[in-house]
Amino acid sequence: MEKNNLETIKKEYYSLLEKIINRKGVKELNNYLETHGLFSSPASTKYHLCVEGGLVIHSINVAKLALELKKSLLPLVSDESVILCALFHDCHKVTDGFSNPTYIKNELNGIEKQPYLWNKNQFSFSGAHKSLLIISKFVELTQDEMQAIAYHDGPYVESWQDIASDPYPLTFLIHFADLWSTWVIEKGRDKISFNKKFLQDN
Repeated sequence: MEKNNLETIKKEYYSLLEKIINRKGVKELNNYLETHGLFSSPASTKYHLCVEGGLVIHSINVAKLALELKKSLLPLVSDESVILCALFHDCHKVTDGFSNPTYIKNELNGIEKQPYLWNKNQFSFSGAHKSLLIISKFVELTQDEMQAIAYHDGPYVESWQDIASDPYPLTFLIHFADLWSTWVIEKGRDKISFNKKFLQDN
């Protein structure tokens, strides 16, 4: 990532972080993640934002969208809770909590190579639950924050069945913001028209 772009991204990230920095443990959590590569980690191996710094870009996207959705859907939930869950929901993609990076650069040659590989030496544990473990070592979380972080992947993962009968509103909010950011914003699909009519040739 170019230095100018990274500085812009950092500025936006710190602007969101500043809104929750007074929450006990947030500063220490952020320092831990920065030390282990927050600003260089990708968001995935070969899918969305699989580039250096992709994770923090994704986290910003989720936080901004979640805050917008909150205004209409969950006005009684604090901005602090929304930002905390959104900014750090994927923090397991920085490290596994045992000093192992989640992703490693793929140094193999070839046109079809994927940019990053899953680090096979990392702690084997659910990604979202790993994020919850990391965050909770620094920050005391509320009941709905814990669920929103641990189950932000929604019904796309089997573990959703654990809470299928009682998902909290904040969990849905973070899940949808994550989903929309990943599949629409970060793929540029919000800038593409899909209004062609059936059997319309032109």
